Amino acid sequence: MAQDLVLIPVRPGTQPFLLGKTEVTQESYQAITGQNPSFYPGPTRPVETVSWWDALRYCNLRSQKEGLTPVYDLATGRPNPSANGYRLPTESEWGAALGTEQTPGRLATTETKSVARLKESLEKGTAPVGSFPANRNGVHDLLGNVWEWCQNWFDPAAPDANPAQGVERALRGGGFLTPASGWTKGFRSSFPPDRRSRYTGFRVARNAPANAPTPLRSAAGLREKWMKLLGQPTGPAPAPSFTRVEAFPGVELGYLQVEKDYSEKILVMRPANAGNKPLPVVIVPFYDVDAPAGRNLGGRNFAPPGVRNFAQHAVDRGFMAVAIRWFGESYGESYTEAVANLALRHPGVTGLGKWVWDAQRLVDYLHTRPDVDKERIAMIGHSLGGKMTLYAAALDPRIHVAVTSEPGIGFSFSNYEDFWYWGERIRDIPPGTDQHELIGLLAPRPFFLIAGDSADNDKGLEFLAAARPLYRDPDRLGFYNHRTGHSPTPEAVSQAMDWIARWLGAAAGTASK
Repeated sequence: MAQDLVLIPVRPGTQPFLLGKTEVTQESYQAITGQNPSFYPGPTRPVETVSWWDALRYCNLRSQKEGLTPVYDLATGRPNPSANGYRLPTESEWGAALGTEQTPGRLATTETKSVARLKESLEKGTAPVGSFPANRNGVHDLLGNVWEWCQNWFDPAAPDANPAQGVERALRGGGFLTPASGWTKGFRSSFPPDRRSRYTGFRVARNAPANAPTPLRSAAGLREKWMKLLGQPTGPAPAPSFTRVEAFPGVELGYLQVEKDYSEKILVMRPANAGNKPLPVVIVPFYDVDAPAGRNLGGRNFAPPGVRNFAQHAVDRGFMAVAIRWFGESYGESYTEAVANLALRHPGVTGLGKWVWDAQRLVDYLHTRPDVDKERIAMIGHSLGGKMTLYAAALDPRIHVAVTSEPGIGFSFSNYEDFWYWGERIRDIPPGTDQHELIGLLAPRPFFLIAGDSADNDKGLEFLAAARPLYRDPDRLGFYNHRTGHSPTPEAVSQAMDWIARWLGAAAGTASK
C-alpha cells in the first residue's frame, strides 16, 4: 500500500515525512483490523467512529503486515521515533502538508445554524476519499470530510508544539459539518484519546527514508531527463540581440532578447581601464540586477554594497560581470502573475525550465561579444540565484565554473515545491532523482557549494560525494560551511572568488587545469 503515501517537502531543519494521500478508508481499516465501526458505511468512505487508540492499533497492525517496525507502545501510546512503520502525523506535519493552499474537501458550504440544514448534512454523511482535488502536495481532503487524529497532545496556544503531556489529543481539518469560516479556529480541535465520533477519522504518516543520494556511475541520459522534466519554451531561439538603455563608465544596462517577443534585463560591468580586450566573465543571476551590482538602478530589488554584491566583487577581481534578472520579477506584476503568464505562454514549462532557457540565451549573446573570452565563463549565485546557477550551469556546458551559495542542494532542503520553481511538477520527479545529478552533469567542471546551516548544511557533502565518481579530479568539488545562517559571510565570498580565479583564471592569467 506504499503508493497511497506522498513525500511532503519540508523546510530546512525539519524531517521529511510521508503522508497518506487520503484518510484511511473503511476498506483498508477492515482489511487490517477485521472491523468496520463506521456510522456511514462505504468501502471508499473514510473510516470514522474510531478512537485515537484505535488509530494506533491500526498503524501497528498495518506495519506488522507490511514487514515494518511498529511505532507505538500500545500500553502507553508512546511512539518510537526511529521506527519505520505507520503512525499518526503530528500537528506540525499536518500543517506542513496543508501549507498555505487551503484546498477544501467536504466542508459545509454555509454557516447557517438551521437544524434542518444540519439534518440534511447528517443524512448525507461523508464523501468517498479523493472526491475533491488534491492540494499541491498531492494530498486530498485535509480540510473537511472527517476530523483527523494527530499524534500529539493538544496545546491550544501552539499548533506546532509536541507537548510531553496533556489531557486531550489533537484533531485537525474539520469535518463535513465544519464551515470554512473564521470561527473554526484554524480547523483545530481535541478529544480524549478514547473518544469515538462519527465525525472523526485519521490518515497515516511514516518517517521518510533518510538515505544519502545514490552515487552516480554515469551521466548518460541525465541531461535529456532533466530537460524533459523541466520543460522548455517551444520554437527556435531568437538571434542574440541586446538593446542598451543606459551606459556609465564600465557599465551597460539594457535588455536581452530571450524570446521572439520578450526581453530580459541584464547589466554588463567591466573593470576600469580594461579596454576592449577579451575578459573572462562571471554571470550573476538574482531577483534583479541592482543587488549584484550594489547600485540602485530602479529595479524591484536592491541591496546596498555588501557581501551579496557578487557582480561588483567579480569586477574588483578583474573579471567582466554580467547580472541578469529572474523572470519572476519581470514576466508579471508579481510572482503569481509571472507564473500565470508562463503557463499561458508556455504550457508545461516549469519556472526553472524558463530560467534555463533565459540563461542559454545570455550565453548565446556573450559568445557574440568580442570583449568576452568565451572559453572562460563562470556563474555564481546566492539563494534564488544559487538555484539558478545550479540548474543553468548543469545544463549548459558553455558555463565552465559554478559557485552556489545556500541554494538548498537537495529537494527537501528548500522550497522547490513553490510554483515559481517546480510547483506540482515536483511530484513527477522519479524516485531516487535529486540534485546530485545536476552536480554530476557539471563534471568535470569545477563546482563549489557554500552552506550556512540554513538551507544547506553538512549534509550537502553527501550530494557532492554522490556526484564525485564522475569527477576524475576531486579538487574540482569544493565545500565551505560558514555556519552563520543564510547570508554569506565575507570569508565565504572571498573563498568563492578565489575558487573562480583558480579555475577560470584571473583577467591577465590563465585558468588552472
